Amino acid sequence: MAPPRNHPGLFLCLLLLVSTATLSAASYSSVCPKPGHADDRYTDGNETLLLTSFFQISTGYFSEGADSLFSAADDDDLYGSYRSFSLFPHGASHTSDQALVHLTATLTLTGPRIRTYGRPGRRRNYTDTGSISFVLDGFYSSASLELCMAGKGTELAADGSPKHYPDVVLRLRVPDRPSLTDPFVTGSLEVSGFGAIQLLSYAEGDNYKYASEGADDCSAPTPTQPARGSLQVLGSGFAWCAHLKQQLVTSYRLEHGGEPLPRRMHVNQMQCTAKGAVRAYVVFSNDTGSTERRRFFNYQQHRFLVDEEAVVADGHWDQDRGLLCLRACRVRRSASPPSALAVPKDECGIRMSFWFPAVWTVRDRSVVAGMLWNWSQTGTGSHDGVTTASSMDAADNGFIDVTDDHRSSNLSDVKYSYNKTILEVAKKHYLKIKTKKIKGSFPAGNYTYHDFMLQFYGRNSGHGHGEAYPVAIGPVMVYGDRLAAEDSLSRNGVLEVDTKQDLLSVSYDIHYHAPPEGWVPPTNRSYSVSLHKRRISAEGVYDPKRGILCMVGCREHNDSTDCQILVTVKFASLDARGKGHGTGVISSLRDKSDRLYFDKIDIGLYGMYSDQVSEAISRMDLEGIMLVASTTLSCVFTVLQILRTKNNPEAAPATSITMLAILTLGYLTPLVLNFDALFTSRRSRYSLYWTSDWREVKEVVMRAPTLLAFVLQLRLLQLVWSGRRRPADQSNTATPSPVVSERIVLQICLPLYVLGGALAAAVHVINVRAANEEPLVVRIGGEPATIWEDLVSYGGLILDGFLLPQIILNASLAGSGLRAISPWFYAGVTMTRVMPHVYDVVRRQVYEPSMSSSDLYASPRGDLFGVAWDIIIPCGAGVLAVLVFLQQRLGGSALLPSQRKRSGGYEMVSSI
Repeated sequence: MAPPRNHPGLFLCLLLLVSTATLSAASYSSVCPKPGHADDRYTDGNETLLLTSFFQISTGYFSEGADSLFSAADDDDLYGSYRSFSLFPHGASHTSDQALVHLTATLTLTGPRIRTYGRPGRRRNYTDTGSISFVLDGFYSSASLELCMAGKGTELAADGSPKHYPDVVLRLRVPDRPSLTDPFVTGSLEVSGFGAIQLLSYAEGDNYKYASEGADDCSAPTPTQPARGSLQVLGSGFAWCAHLKQQLVTSYRLEHGGEPLPRRMHVNQMQCTAKGAVRAYVVFSNDTGSTERRRFFNYQQHRFLVDEEAVVADGHWDQDRGLLCLRACRVRRSASPPSALAVPKDECGIRMSFWFPAVWTVRDRSVVAGMLWNWSQTGTGSHDGVTTASSMDAADNGFIDVTDDHRSSNLSDVKYSYNKTILEVAKKHYLKIKTKKIKGSFPAGNYTYHDFMLQFYGRNSGHGHGEAYPVAIGPVMVYGDRLAAEDSLSRNGVLEVDTKQDLLSVSYDIHYHAPPEGWVPPTNRSYSVSLHKRRISAEGVYDPKRGILCMVGCREHNDSTDCQILVTVKFASLDARGKGHGTGVISSLRDKSDRLYFDKIDIGLYGMYSDQVSEAISRMDLEGIMLVASTTLSCVFTVLQILRTKNNPEAAPATSITMLAILTLGYLTPLVLNFDALFTSRRSRYSLYWTSDWREVKEVVMRAPTLLAFVLQLRLLQLVWSGRRRPADQSNTATPSPVVSERIVLQICLPLYVLGGALAAAVHVINVRAANEEPLVVRIGGEPATIWEDLVSYGGLILDGFLLPQIILNASLAGSGLRAISPWFYAGVTMTRVMPHVYDVVRRQVYEPSMSSSDLYASPRGDLFGVAWDIIIPCGAGVLAVLVFLQQRLGGSALLPSQRKRSGGYEMVSSI
C-alpha cells in the first residue's frame, strides 16, 4: 500500500506566479522571434473572445522524449496514472499584425512516476502521479497556424524542494477552425537537457466546422430495432447534449453478419452543439482480457486514446427519429517519427449511426445500439456488410457493484420481449425438479424488486461469488433504476402468471467471479487464484408458490455464444429464519465432450428480504433507544454519586480512583474510536430503506448522552482526587492511607488486566490463523474483528468488573466504617452493564439474522457476548455488587475480627 501523498498544489501555484512575474521577452526572443512591427495593442472587450477561440486544447497525450521525466508509457497503471497534458491560456491580446496574437499560458504535463517508500533494506516501489508545469509566453499566427512559446518549468522534487527547468520551447500547430479532416492539435515541447516531447490533442472549442449536417447521410441502412423516443432518453432543452454524451461515450461490442468480432469500439471523445451537431473521436482495439479491462477503465476516465486504430466523425442528432447519424474518416499515424495523426480526405466513406433500443431480448440488452458500414458498398436499406455495435457497461469489465445502481439509465419505458423457445426449454427443466412441499410464502408480484435480487457464493471448492439482477419480472421492465422499477411494480400490481402452471416469466442478468475453467485446487491449502469475470443473460420461469426459479441463459465465451446454460434457484421461505436466502446450481446442458461444457457450480444465496430488512431497521431503532436510555441512566447514577461525595467529604478518600478511571475510559473509548464508521458499515446494507440524514441525526442523539456521561465521570474523578488530602498526623492510626491502598489496588489489578489482554491477543491470533487456513470460506456477515477491536471487547469485560478495584480498596481500608459508594451508583451502573447480556439472551431466542446482527446495543465490538459470557458476566458483576454492599454494611471486610461494634458505630482498634 502506498504511503500518504502530499498535496503541493498551493506551493506550486506560488512558484508559478513568481515565474510569471519574472518572465520577460528576452526569454523567448531567441527561439520565437517577435516581428518588429507586432507591438501589442491591448483592447478592452476582445480578450475574452481571443481566449475563448484559443480554448481548443483542454487535454491531450504526450509521448517520446519524456521517459526521463516520467515512467515509460507502458507503466500506465489501472488507476489513472497515464500521460496527459493540458494548456490553459492566461491572457491574449491583439498585435499590430492582424495575423498575430500575443498569448501567455501554462502547460502542465501529468504522468506516472515510480516512487519509493520504506526504510533502507525494506524499500518498495509504487506508481504515483507526478506533474510539471511550464509558464510560457509567445505568439500564435493565424496565417501559418503555428503557436510558438517559450518559458520555464517548475515542479516539486521528491524531497519537497523546487526543481526548475529553464529554456523551454513549445511549438504547436493549432487549426483556427478544426474540421473533420483537420481535427488534431500537434506539436512538441523542447525541454533543455531532454529530448523533444511530442504532443497530440483532439481539438475542442465551439469553432469546429461541421462537414455533414444533412439528414441524407442516414438514409441507409435502417436500424435493426425500433428506437426509443428522444424525450424519454435525453429530455428536452440543451441538457440533451450532456445526456447524449453520458450514454454514448462508452465501449461497444462488434458483430459482423451475426458473428461476434474479437474487437471493441470505444467512443472516446464527443462534442455537440445546441443545434444538434455532434462530433466524435472513436477508437478500435482487440479484446485482450485484462488489457481490455485496463482500456475500459482509462477510457471511462476520458483518457485520450492514441495507440489504437481510430476514426473521427461528425454529423447530427435526429430528434424526431431518435437517431444519431455520423460521417467518419480513418485516422492514419505517420510511420516515421515524430509520430503524428492525420486524416486522409479520400478515406471518409464510413458511416455510423447510433440509437437507443426500445426493445430488449435475451441476446440484446444494450442501452445504446449502433451500425457501421461503407457508404459506397452498402445499398439503401441493405444490411450486407454492416457491422452492428452494442454498448457495454462497467459490469462487462469487472466493475460491478453489489448495489443495483450500476445502470444510470431509466429503462422503465423499454419493452422486454421473451424468447418463446427458451421459455419452453426452461419449463421442461422446471417440471423435472422435485421438491417437498414447503410451508410459507415466497417472493411474488406483491413483493419488491429487492426481493428478486440474488447475491450468491460458490459452495463447491474453488468457486467465487456473484450477483443476479432481475431485468424483467413478467411484463415489467425493472433493470436499471430501482425507483423506476419499484414504481413499475406498484403500477402493474400483482404480476401476471401462466394460468395453466402458475408460472411467472422472468429475465435476469447474472455476473459472477470464478476461477479459470478446468482449474483444480492444489493439495497445498495455502494458495491463491485469480477469479475471472463472467456474465450470463438468462430468462425462464418462476413459481411463486414453490419458490423455484428455472432459467436458460447465454454467455459469450472464446468468441462464441453459448445459450445452453441452465440456472436453477430454490428460494428460502419469507418466513424462514437463519443465514441463507436459498440455494441454486449453474450448469451446462452440453455434453462433456463439447468445448463449451463446464462443470456445474453449486451456489448458496445470501442476503435479506425486504421484510427482514425492515425488521432489522426497526430492531436497530429499538436498540438505539435502549442505548440512549442506558447511557442516560448512567448519567443519573453518576450525578447521585457526585452529590454523595460533595455532602460527605470523608467519602472521597475511600473511593477508588482506579475504578473511576476505568469508567471514564469506558465512556471515552466510543468517542475517540469514531464509531461513525461502525454505524455506517452496519446500516449501509439497509441504505435503500434508511435515509442518511435521519441516520446522522440519530447517531448524534446516541452520542450526546455518552459525552455527558464522560464529562460527569471526569467531574467525579476530580472531586475524589482533590478529596484525597489527609491530615498530616497519621501516626496514631493503624489504617493504611488511601494512597497506599490505591497502590495496592494497582499492584493487584494492573498485572491481572495485562495478563487478560495478552490472553485476548493470543486468542485473536489463533482465530486469524484458523481463518487463513480456510481461504475459500465466504463470509456472509461483516469482516472479522481486528486485533484492536478484540482488545476493545476485552476492555468491555474490564468495565463489567469495574467494582473490583473498589472491593480491593475497601479490604485494604478495613474498619473505615465509611459508605463511600452510593448504592444507586454501584447497583445502577452494574445493572447497565448486565442488561446488554440479558438482552442478548432474549435476542438469540427471538431473532436470528439473515445477514448481520443489529448490534447497536449489546454489540460484540464493545463487549464479550455469547452463551457462556451471557451467564458468566452477569453472575460475576452481581457477586461484585453484593461484596461492595456487605463491605459497606459491615465495615471493610466482614472477615476481619479486629472490628468491634461500639456505641452504635465502629471503633478502630490497634492490632497491637
